[in-house]
Amino acid sequence: MGKLKKLAGDTIIYGASTIVGRLLNWLLMPFYIRTLDPVQFGGVVNIYSYIAVVLVILTFGFETGYFRFAKKTNRQDLLSTLGGFVTMLSLFFVLLVYFLKDSIASLLGNEHLTSEYFFIGALIVSLDAITSIPFADLRIRNKTMRYATLKFVSVLLNIVFNVFFLVICPYLYKEGYTPVNYIYDPNNKLLYVFIANLLSSLIISVFLIPQLFKGHFVVRKELLRAVLRYSYPVMIVGLFGMLIQNIDKILMPHLIGENAMEALAIYGANYKIGVLMALFIQSYRLAFEPFFFKEGKEKASTELYARILKYFVIFGMIVFVGVLVFIDLINVLLLPEYYEGNRIIPLILLGQLFFGIYYSLSLWYKLTDKTHFGAIISGIGAVLAIVANLIFVPSMGYMGAALSSLLCFLLMTIISYFLGQKYYPVNYPVANIIFHIVSGMAVVVISQLYTSDNQLFHFGFKGTIFVAYFVFLYFTERKEFNKILS
Repeated sequence: MGKLKKLAGDTIIYGASTIVGRLLNWLLMPFYIRTLDPVQFGGVVNIYSYIAVVLVILTFGFETGYFRFAKKTNRQDLLSTLGGFVTMLSLFFVLLVYFLKDSIASLLGNEHLTSEYFFIGALIVSLDAITSIPFADLRIRNKTMRYATLKFVSVLLNIVFNVFFLVICPYLYKEGYTPVNYIYDPNNKLLYVFIANLLSSLIISVFLIPQLFKGHFVVRKELLRAVLRYSYPVMIVGLFGMLIQNIDKILMPHLIGENAMEALAIYGANYKIGVLMALFIQSYRLAFEPFFFKEGKEKASTELYARILKYFVIFGMIVFVGVLVFIDLINVLLLPEYYEGNRIIPLILLGQLFFGIYYSLSLWYKLTDKTHFGAIISGIGAVLAIVANLIFVPSMGYMGAALSSLLCFLLMTIISYFLGQKYYPVNYPVANIIFHIVSGMAVVVISQLYTSDNQLFHFGFKGTIFVAYFVFLYFTERKEFNKILS
């Protein structure tokens, strides 16, 4: 039970910084839809989808590899070897995009997204890739406060620069302060979204990159080859996973004819609400991966992993129910023209939940060094995501994109579970997990049965349903909860 509490404590520490930081970053969505037009916000959604995919390639699965090899070799050698490789790969990528930026814009962009957006995006993703290894080092050394502070400051800087370029500069320009003309073009507001991110990434890199060269700098070829062999399947897994999460936002402008960028904006804004589930999953992942590598393949750990997954699902369904029961309050962040996209939110939340379940189940192929299975499972999911989007999006619009995402993560979860039971059996409480998912969905349906123009009665009913759900959870799991609290 002490180990379970340790994982919960780490999740809270990482989660506090992650949730606060990502909530602040999340608030950029209502900021953007109020300072950019829908076409421009659609451009933000589209470019950041490419950035997310490329970041997985440039980091090459080395974060997981770092955790795997940190106990086997000299940590500074590992840090400089992996950091040096990622730095060289990132610099090569930046140069490649610079020389091919017009061709890239012609292939991937449109009249709203020109070559300069893709080049700045390349600079952002390269800096983030280089700093990923020092961040992994902070996690393995349990430097949670430094990790949390740097992540939080990065988000805060991004927000500050966004406010400067999208609020202060337009105000100064309107008031006739001519010096602002040197740094601000009112006809290209979208550009400053990416410039703000670039500046924040650059500042944070100043604090982290020197960590790669601390003490002595050495690139051990044998070590690099060993980590590459272990990590490249993890990179493929991550790449396929990121494609599944972003292929909809990449393909949508090419699959929807008229008003494609506006549809992408509506989808992206409501998808962001689903990110509330991703906030919980991210904090859990940050704590869970170092935790299970330290636990290893001890026989006693399998029971622990089963209980962890059950509690993950329970707390995930609390997020699911909370968001959908109080969606009227959350909609305050949106503009009325974005409300129509609310119908995708249940699908996005469930998809993110199954992604978290899949991530928990994936420990079997990481601990048994059978990471190629992860690549195969994710590859199946990625193929399904692409095919499903090609089939559903032209006919169903962004609703088809949300459905495709859910189907992919559900399929991957099912495949990983059955393969995991063969190679690393864990007695997961499957029936109990399904029970909690179905009961959470039922609570949401019940919460939609009553509406009232009287806001007091309306939210009173919603609040009563939410509290009743907590009472229900306590009575169904009271024995387990009492053990944890004792």
